[in-house]
Parts: sequence; C-alpha cells; structure tokens
Amino acid sequence: MGEKREFLKALLGSLFLANFPLEALGRKRAVIYRIRYSNTPERTRVVLDCTAEVRRQDIKDHFSGKVLWLDVKNAGAVRKLVRRIKSPLVSEVKVIPINHRRTKVKVVFKESHRFKVFGLRSCAGKPFRIVIDVFPEFVPISCEVRKAPTRVVVIDPGHGGRDPGAVWPPRSRHPRIREKDITLSIALKVRKYLKKHPDIKVVMTRMRDVYVPLLKRAEIAAKACADAFVSIHADSMPNYPDWSGVTVFKASPRLFAKAQKTAKEVAKRVKLCSDVMCWSISPLLINMATTVTFAESSRLAQAIVESLKAHVNDELINGIKDMHRNIVVLKTPGRPAVLIECGFLTNPIDRRRLVKEWYQEEIAKGIAQGIERYLTSLNKVAYAR
Repeated sequence: MGEKREFLKALLGSLFLANFPLEALGRKRAVIYRIRYSNTPERTRVVLDCTAEVRRQDIKDHFSGKVLWLDVKNAGAVRKLVRRIKSPLVSEVKVIPINHRRTKVKVVFKESHRFKVFGLRSCAGKPFRIVIDVFPEFVPISCEVRKAPTRVVVIDPGHGGRDPGAVWPPRSRHPRIREKDITLSIALKVRKYLKKHPDIKVVMTRMRDVYVPLLKRAEIAAKACADAFVSIHADSMPNYPDWSGVTVFKASPRLFAKAQKTAKEVAKRVKLCSDVMCWSISPLLINMATTVTFAESSRLAQAIVESLKAHVNDELINGIKDMHRNIVVLKTPGRPAVLIECGFLTNPIDRRRLVKEWYQEEIAKGIAQGIERYLTSLNKVAYAR
C-alpha cells in the first residue's frame, strides 16, 4: 500500500512539473535592493543591484520633461529606495515597489539629456545590475590656447555602417550604389589634399564603414576645437529626377534661433575657442556665439563654392542654400560648419559621375582648396603668445 501511495505522488508530481513553465523552475525572483552611482566627465552611471537577472524586454522606459521612468516587470524591491545624486546630470533616483512582480524607477535629470539602459550579468562576486547611463548633450571641452598658426578641420563622411544613406536602385536590398561609400571616398581624398599643408590638422569622424551617431560627430568637432566642420553627402530626390549638381548648405537663421533658445542647457557644458582664449559659454555669450558661427559658416560655404566652381563645371554648382532641417552638426555654437551634397543619386548623369574616380578627385580638390582658403583667412587674427 505504501509503495502504491509513493507511486501516485511521483506520478502527480511529474504531471504538475510538465505543466509548469520550465524557465520558472529554479529561477530566483529578482529584487532590487540597492542604488549606486558614479560620475565621469562623459557620463553619470546609475546602478540598481538585483538579486537575480532581469530581462531587458521586461524593462520599459518612458522619458518626459526631465524625468525618466522605468517600468520593471518580474522584479520587486526590498522597499521604497531614494538616493540623492551628486552629479551635474542627475539629481535623484527613486525605486518604487508596486507589487512583488513589478517595480517603477524614477530618475530625475537636471536637464534633458541622452540616456542608455542595459543590464550587466553577475560576475566576479557582483550581482546582476540594471544600468542607466546618462550623457550630456555636449561633453565638457577644455581647449588649449593655440600658440602657433595650426588650424583644425573636421571632415565628416556622411552615413556609414548600418546607415547606407541614399541608395541606387531605391529601396533595394542589395543596391549597386550607396551614399556612404561615395561620401567616404570623397572625404578621404579631401583629407589627402589637406594633409599636404603642415599648418592644417585633419580630423575624420570616420575612416571606414562604421556608424557614427550625429551627436558623436558634433562631439568630435567640439573635442578637436575645430576651426571648420565639413560634412560630405550625396543627395536623393526620387520625385525630382532632373535635379542635379553640387549644393553647399549652411544652417538657416531659424536653426540658430532655436539654438539660442536652448542656451541655458548648452551653456553649462560647452566652451568656445578662439585664437585668443577659450571661454565657458554663458547664455549671453552663446547667443553671440551662434551669431558669429552663422556668419563664419557663410564665409566657409562661400569659399568652398568659389573653389568648386574653379574645379568643376560652373553649371554643376548650385551655390549656397540654407538648411532648414534640424541638423545637429550644423548648429553647434563656435563651430563654423557646412554640409555638401555632392550630387543626386536619382539623377542618371550625376549618378554616373559620382562613382567615377576622376570626378571624386575634382570634387575633393575643390572642397579642400575652399577649406584651405577659409582657414588661411582666419590667420589674419592675432594669436596669443
């Protein structure tokens, strides 16, 4: 009789286990039990220590105003946790338990910033961690006063990596022509010509087929204390196949007006370099900086257009136009910047030209000599000794 009872218990147990989710067997329930943080010049990192792993798909984030909310499912909290943060980016973090399977996390930013949420597996005695990295829109930059007439230009080949830019044929999974390849090829040729001048330092946002976010490109220009920023692209207008030629864009006055409105946010983290000194930008100075940047961007655009006309058929140069889209790299205060569309992939004549080595060389020569002319004009300003 006892043997039969044990057999029935084993049978019922096996039936129960068969209907129970296997992933739940032996899994320890995740509980958030501590808030930690650290600061570097590039970011503030908030760390939530957990008793077990939390899947990324169970963490939903929502950003509103200056508050980042995380809704964490399948995780509880030991109690309500509050941590004041000594950081230029974050002021406070709260962990708010809803029930044993759901927790909300409130991260209060001091201003609107970029952020990244991810998990770190337990290792070397450390628990599983939910990590929130908060980045400033502009990284603090310390620029040394230039004591020699060396000029810095940042060349930015548009797109790259997972972002091919314009392609031909349009919407093709395996396009024959990709904007990212053309822009890199022309940009490297511009670099080749500029490097012949010992007084010009060339910084590239990318040297190969990799993806670089727009804010990172602007950050590269800021860290280099660039005297000029030149972004190279190739256009695409499927609805206007007759459009062709080279166009040099600068930021429109409206974009600079928007930049002035965000002066208080930007002012805490940007420094403006000149030939005499580097200032921490006050809101008043950033308004002045945007005005100066707009004027200098116009001068840079004019120098490049005039040079392109000397190297490429005059009729192919469309001249200078205002960019009305919110392009980050064109409106960073203190960085004269232009964006060059070298032609239209949707125009059959332009398309044939853009893939030719000789045409890319002529475009590159025109851009390089225009940059050189602009940088030379800056040398009329007195240097600090």
